[in-house]
Amino acid sequence: MRTNKTVKKTAKKVAAKKPANKTVKKTARKPVRKSGRRGPRSAAQRVTGLLVMLPWIMQRKRVKISTMAKQFNLTESELIEDLLMASVCGVPPYTPDALIDVYMDNGMVIAEVPLLFSRPLKLSTAELFAISVMAQTALQLPGANKKGPLSTALAKIAPLMPTGAETIKVELPRAKLVKELREVAATGERCDIEYFSPASQKRSKRIITARKVFEDSGRWYVAADDHQSGEDRIFRIDRIEQVKPVGIFDQLNEQDEQDQQWFSEQMSQVTLRVEPSARWIVESYPYISRVNKRIKNIDVVDITMSITSQQWLGRLLLRAGGGVKVLKPVEYQNLGKKSAQTVLDRYKKSGKTT
Repeated sequence: MRTNKTVKKTAKKVAAKKPANKTVKKTARKPVRKSGRRGPRSAAQRVTGLLVMLPWIMQRKRVKISTMAKQFNLTESELIEDLLMASVCGVPPYTPDALIDVYMDNGMVIAEVPLLFSRPLKLSTAELFAISVMAQTALQLPGANKKGPLSTALAKIAPLMPTGAETIKVELPRAKLVKELREVAATGERCDIEYFSPASQKRSKRIITARKVFEDSGRWYVAADDHQSGEDRIFRIDRIEQVKPVGIFDQLNEQDEQDQQWFSEQMSQVTLRVEPSARWIVESYPYISRVNKRIKNIDVVDITMSITSQQWLGRLLLRAGGGVKVLKPVEYQNLGKKSAQTVLDRYKKSGKTT
């Protein structure tokens, strides 16, 4: 493995390169290629990148710095920083044969496969038990694919378990009603539920429209519209004692003045083209009409919806970024840019930008 002197010397050469003639100088004045990032990269981003870059360079052995930087959408200085970090990574006792053997010389990145990476991976007995337990636990979670890749991997490590070891069986408490609530959340059905509140020590009957089922810290929850309070609520599923679907609700037939007003022609209406990155708008807000389309190999949705105000629509467009385009009315087509400029001006006035 080369010394850090060689690496630093190469890094200085790359950083100190100057144009040799006027033609090159004109090229050097062009804006530096941007990678679409803002601010410095985090350690997690750099390590994630190295996990992809190292196998790539080890397979090719020798590549130009400029070629590798272009391949991974990095500047040459960013690439050199990452490779310098990789060159001092390894495993105990951190001897040369246990470090990642990558270095730079004369504008080239050179990598060799260390002995550590050329040997097949061997798991200890404790690691085999840990992997087996975690895999079996994951397979019992609601929605897990019982015949997927994880199940196949579990079958492959089974023969590696120590001879005579007792069979590991993981049994999780059944997540009652999770499957049922996921189904109604997917269809948009309303449900009658019986819910126990530990605060009041009472059971109450409610009507909800489930929106999302999720797990957090070992407990399952459902985010739903609570029609009793008229608010969005989150319910712990283990406190729900009964779920009874009552059908898909049609807002136009509901005797609720507020719901009827939302779809009234007296309210302002807009037609939006929603791309996949902003599909949450279609799933989160009521709309009057919806048309699925495929434009330039991208699945988009054109929806017509009511809006409460121009300010409300501006905030929605800011949240969606470039994933939404206003088709009509024409006066709102540049509202997203105007809203972004307004926010930027406020930050400048408050001195929060440099």
